[in-house]
Amino acid sequence: MMDAVVSLASQKARRAAKRGFREWRRLFGSIAEFDEHTRWADLPDGALLFFVEESRESQHSFYDLLMSSHRLGSGYDFEMQPFDRLTGLLNAYFFITDQARFECMRRLGWLDTIPRADHSIIDVVMDAATLEYASLMETPAPTPLHPAYAEDLESRGIDRAALVRKYTIETIQSFRNRVGSNASAVLCTPGNRTNRRQALSAVGGSSGREPARHVNPPRRGQ
Repeated sequence: MMDAVVSLASQKARRAAKRGFREWRRLFGSIAEFDEHTRWADLPDGALLFFVEESRESQHSFYDLLMSSHRLGSGYDFEMQPFDRLTGLLNAYFFITDQARFECMRRLGWLDTIPRADHSIIDVVMDAATLEYASLMETPAPTPLHPAYAEDLESRGIDRAALVRKYTIETIQSFRNRVGSNASAVLCTPGNRTNRRQALSAVGGSSGREPARHVNPPRRGQ
């Protein structure tokens, strides 16, 4: 009986991943695998950088992941959802974008882990708890390398959620420097998609971007 339950859950996760990652596969399919087991730690640096830089296309990719996984339509339908559903989806959107940023901090040595590090991306997306506001309070402790380490000690962790996120801009800049100017130039310069893909692959980065779509998701304060 238990084996049947596990098998059914695995099948559901596999189908959700097949639906949800369609946009991610279009962007990065040549350099990364996306399935029900994929975690943030599995993404190459360049692909991770793409998701934390908050371009219109990266935001649409998150929207499409959430909408498609839950069989609610595509990323273009995200903002047209009823208020109650949209509220939950936005909580999930903010949580998984936090996960991406925390993963950058982890790779920089600023954090030792990220929330739900042992769960796959699709498991997090499909978890009902991710739709709740409380999920946004999940914040890992900073290491001594994190710019907020001293402040976190002084506040005894009370202000950790705000302090760790306070340095998001610095995180992205430092991680961009880590990925290297080669990847940045490829990402910012229009050109042949094959050449962009090859250059990004050389630094463990993402495949080329398509032109950004006109999606205007709500933003939260840094």
